[in-house]
Amino acid sequence: MYGCNSVRMLVLLLSAAVVAVSVGTPLPIHDSTPQAFTINLDLAPDQRWAHVVTKFSELAKDAHKVIASLVPEDAIPLVEEIGSELDNYLPKEYADEMRGISTALNSSLGDVVLTNLAYDITAFCTSIVCQDSKGQIWHARNLDYSYGSILRSSTIKVDYQRGGQTVYTGITFAGYVGLLTGQRPNAFTVTVDERDQGQWWMNLLVAILDQSAKPIGLLVRDVLATSTTYADAVDVLSSTDTEADAYFIVGGTKSGEGVVITKSRIGSDDLWYMNEAVPGWFLVETNYDHWTTPPPSDNRRDPAVNAMKALNRNNINVTSLYNVISIHPVLNNRTVYSIVMSAAQPNILTSWIRTP
Repeated sequence: MYGCNSVRMLVLLLSAAVVAVSVGTPLPIHDSTPQAFTINLDLAPDQRWAHVVTKFSELAKDAHKVIASLVPEDAIPLVEEIGSELDNYLPKEYADEMRGISTALNSSLGDVVLTNLAYDITAFCTSIVCQDSKGQIWHARNLDYSYGSILRSSTIKVDYQRGGQTVYTGITFAGYVGLLTGQRPNAFTVTVDERDQGQWWMNLLVAILDQSAKPIGLLVRDVLATSTTYADAVDVLSSTDTEADAYFIVGGTKSGEGVVITKSRIGSDDLWYMNEAVPGWFLVETNYDHWTTPPPSDNRRDPAVNAMKALNRNNINVTSLYNVISIHPVLNNRTVYSIVMSAAQPNILTSWIRTP
């Protein structure tokens, strides 16, 4: 691990980087389908992603643009130093995946590392988990980013396989090894919404210095890889120390299995279960604690809630949920992708890249 003076300098430089995300004006939207890839988990970690990232000729350049928008150029050498000590604060499997991506792209390891951490903690989103009249659990989400124009071009669907069988599926970005949206077939679905509890650079500092705290996206991927039930996924997500606050929205396969976990770095502040909420068959989470009122400048919650009430649980399907997450301002000019999925019927999973 690098010295205290380097850490202090990194904090000072990162404190000047502000990510401003707001709901934009409605624009005509063009939908496209993310490219689909398979990640072979039987391969060595540093070999898993080369066939993916090399399909995106501008990926290294785009990643550097994201970094340049977040971190002053003078901080990049410190980020490189972080990269050189990667095994000290990331699990070796994911550290090796990042190294393999860096090698395949012929790019800076520091850029790959910081881009992964930045994607973890700068996203604004809307997630909905609901239950239809037959008891089937559904999960829909929009993911919004302030630099969506870059990320739309690298949005992909990935099946993570062992022995030729899909263990879990995610919608993600080429070059990002974590997951913010995923499904374990016949077990559970999970999405992450950003929870704004302090400056993002402090979350990064926690990620660097607290070896027991997991980056959000890597925790989600771990859970998708190892948890085989909704109950176990909820337990791990709610109890594991994380490098940032977040909302974990989890849907299961049985009636009543839906929850929003309001996560703090240590433990959880609240578990909001679908069958305990009103009206009892759906939950909507954006980026604000559900017991508070969202700001008028970014109120995506109420339009989504009203659309779900108007939909009624008798009419839930892929098309109707797509329509709910396509209303303004739930859908806005920051939205990168949308997804509808149901772990009980894994083939339902449908995703769209949303382009203004």
